[in-house]
Amino acid sequence: MFTNITTLVAACSMISCASLAVGSDGKRPTSGNDSPLTRGNGAGSGSNSGSDRGNDGDRDHGLNGERWQDRIPRQPMWFISAGTANRSSNVHPEDNSRGLAVWWRGENAVDELVRRMHNGYDNGARWFFINRPMGTPGNTEVPGASWLTMDSNKRDDLPMKLSKELLDEFDEPVHVVWFIGSEMSDPREYPGRTPNRASDFYELGKNDTWEQLVGSRVTLGGWISTGASGIAFDASSPLDERQHFIDLFEQLNGAPFNLGIYGEAYPLMYSNNRSTRDGHGTPILDVDAIESMPWIGTTNYIDGRWPNGGQSDSFPLDEDLTRMFVWFERSNLGYGNENQRIDLVNAYMDRGLIPITRDPVMFREAINRMNPSYSRAGNDSNSSNSSRPQARSSSRRSNASSPSSRTGSRTAGQSTVRNKGTSKIVPSQTLPQRYQHIPAATDTE
Repeated sequence: MFTNITTLVAACSMISCASLAVGSDGKRPTSGNDSPLTRGNGAGSGSNSGSDRGNDGDRDHGLNGERWQDRIPRQPMWFISAGTANRSSNVHPEDNSRGLAVWWRGENAVDELVRRMHNGYDNGARWFFINRPMGTPGNTEVPGASWLTMDSNKRDDLPMKLSKELLDEFDEPVHVVWFIGSEMSDPREYPGRTPNRASDFYELGKNDTWEQLVGSRVTLGGWISTGASGIAFDASSPLDERQHFIDLFEQLNGAPFNLGIYGEAYPLMYSNNRSTRDGHGTPILDVDAIESMPWIGTTNYIDGRWPNGGQSDSFPLDEDLTRMFVWFERSNLGYGNENQRIDLVNAYMDRGLIPITRDPVMFREAINRMNPSYSRAGNDSNSSNSSRPQARSSSRRSNASSPSSRTGSRTAGQSTVRNKGTSKIVPSQTLPQRYQHIPAATDTE
């Protein structure tokens, strides 16, 4: 059952939004208040902090087109992984059970997230895909109960600090998409669904019962309170669930939230409980579903069904009507040297897919292809610099070192010892690997 979800989450999360509404003097953050949050248009460096610039914004946020496709641009997203299945670190070991990335632990976690976003911004990113901020327990599916199950410091810091960055610290609009689980039984109960408890769980956004209504309000509202432009839901493409998330997308994608809902794992056609195959033996995509909302698939997921170089009736996609993303979930070097990575990202984009990557080489090539004067970076040593849009530095990092000097590479391998020898990634054997989303190398930047 679906009521109007816009009404359902209109107040977003009361837990977090209250901290956004007032300054230290108890007033809204207007001129004269010392609140760090202003109502500016985000076009400045924050030097006018405290001034009320809410009526003179001069930038179109780009999310107000007539069609949903106009509100989900064909722009690559910069990948930041907050959950890496690292369960044996000496850094804040209390977070090992959640498999959080080492940088996403402790009181400075949100500050480090902001730093990584500025790094991506310096590489040309305006959209950011943040993987599993709540982590995973390792023996269940990815939890949908993702807001109230984070520590209170993150719940306090994310709305305040991230909103300030989005409003004041970037020269252009910056968009955040959070990746969380699709189902939960209680917004306060961390473990995700397991086969023997499947009947206890419901899809986020359901409101058939009071418990579902409150749980959906709190969880969706919490992520909306961060200023997010989208929420992506793990494993949301099964035949009996996809329509729910399409409906949720239609509810939230319009005013006032203009929120994108992204499904994970491409929706397939089925016949007699088996995926329908084309004449080449590859699965057939559900055209109605892929033309109704955006979808995300990892490279492992895609390659296992539609190998690069093979033929398929489903590809290339209609780029005007679809927003289908390819998630490069492994380490950069796991995809080859620079020329191989350029060829690879072009091969996926030739199919009509949009990259999600943390690799500056592939990301810049993706941006390069958006330029009318595009030329292949691998064929012209100057094209990467001459034809791609200039990546403007964020105001707070305009004097920082070049992006290439700040970006490290990591070697591939699922069981990876960290460079300081403090921990090891050990994937859970309880569930299939797809629920772990383990990168091929530890994210230690």
